[in-house]
Amino acid sequence: MRVAVRRESDAGSALRAWLDARKDERILNAHEAARLGQLLSVLSEEIQAAGDWADAAAAMLEATHWRTQSETSLGEEPLPSNGMGVGPRVRRASRAAFALLLEGESAADVVSWLEREIIFRRAAGLASRRAAIGWIRDERPPTLVPALLTVARDFDDPLRPDVLDLLVRWEDEAVDLFLVRLVGRPFNRRDARHPYTLLLSRVRNGGTPLGERATEQLAGRLRVMLLSQDWRSAARAVALAGRLKSGVGVPLLLDALHVWDRRKAEGRGSRRILYELSDELGRISGRTGMGRDPRAWSTWWVAVQQGRTELHASGESRGEPRSSAAFFGLHPRSDQVTFIIDRSGSMSTEWGTTGHDRYTEAVEQMTRFLQASGPATRFNVILFSDSVERSSVELVPATAKNLSRARHSLLARGPNGGTSLRPAVNMALGLGSGNELDFDQVMADTVVVLCDGQTGSGPGWVAPLIEEVGEATQVVFECVLIGSNGDGTLKALAQQTGGEYLRVDG
Repeated sequence: MRVAVRRESDAGSALRAWLDARKDERILNAHEAARLGQLLSVLSEEIQAAGDWADAAAAMLEATHWRTQSETSLGEEPLPSNGMGVGPRVRRASRAAFALLLEGESAADVVSWLEREIIFRRAAGLASRRAAIGWIRDERPPTLVPALLTVARDFDDPLRPDVLDLLVRWEDEAVDLFLVRLVGRPFNRRDARHPYTLLLSRVRNGGTPLGERATEQLAGRLRVMLLSQDWRSAARAVALAGRLKSGVGVPLLLDALHVWDRRKAEGRGSRRILYELSDELGRISGRTGMGRDPRAWSTWWVAVQQGRTELHASGESRGEPRSSAAFFGLHPRSDQVTFIIDRSGSMSTEWGTTGHDRYTEAVEQMTRFLQASGPATRFNVILFSDSVERSSVELVPATAKNLSRARHSLLARGPNGGTSLRPAVNMALGLGSGNELDFDQVMADTVVVLCDGQTGSGPGWVAPLIEEVGEATQVVFECVLIGSNGDGTLKALAQQTGGEYLRVDG
């Protein structure tokens, strides 16, 4: 039996009424499934016919993201014994019908309607606007760019994060210029992503390079960022500069390497930035064994420009060590370090045949690492068990006096209590009790974590935390697990921030 259509709005109203009557159901029987198919068929015919079909299209769009009251996830999982539930079946059938519209003769009209009546209008509802973004993700009509940029510039529009995720895949000159202008702006924690990561996604994953105007503007911004005294700004700029055309990016990296090398010699630079600059030049050239000497890299670049050597020569890496100083086999590439050390009761376990426990070994290895790093390295220490203690907010130089004082203070405490790691990580990242971010509390560019077992909260909090504040803080976590009782937290911290993870016996 075919549903009769008396007015253009009848089919849309009929579908909405049908959906409303099934919001409490879990299973869709054969009769109702056939009825749904009829309704969607009539809607499709109405949308492709002449007349006012906006209400019909809106009803079908709503059905593509419709959910029953009992659903708690967006998944399409079938029910254990009774087949697919109502929500997934409705969404699947509606999406198939809507997809056919975008492949038919009315596709241009439907896309134009999505832009004009859904994406650009908050009154359409966030769920429908998000669904519309999903439908035009692959179409990417050029006429939609102004509307998307309008939404992207409105910090109060709840659709903004979805639009930004779409724009980094758009590869349009106006979009590129917009993304470039975001770089260097203060981070707004209402945003799901840092402005830097948006442009980095564009240059890393885009099928075409940035346009000429966008490249020129970005190069000017990156020069300022790379030469800034702010190591966070420089760290962000390194990755972006390395993704530009070599004739633009390499000179920026070389100039920065000279400046940061001079600063380091004057006692005010950053070892980590020097490593990251040389790493990026190594990635571009294939010569990762050339070290951090700016003169060697300048000589290579002159040879490239003169045609005496290739830009990229694979197979020439000699595997430069990360650092000569080590902490349980880790080689942190930093001179601004916070140590987070486990002092829970299990750290009283004897360390091999040394006659002392794991906690004492951790303190001794930290002391030796800092001695080898030299007094130009600055550090502080956070201990965690049931509570957290920090040696100082400020980083202090690794002088013999400071090391002796820190060693005696740490050994006087001893292991006791549980393994509450997360508060220590929050402290290292400058997160207060209200989860506000205080950069005055984040002195180190690298955090070295040592733990010997399962943490009190498990690893589930790591990814959301780093996604929220990782790009803003730019802190790298290097992690050591003693024994085999870890729960994945340390590994997640290292992987999420680009650090190193090691497990050691003992």
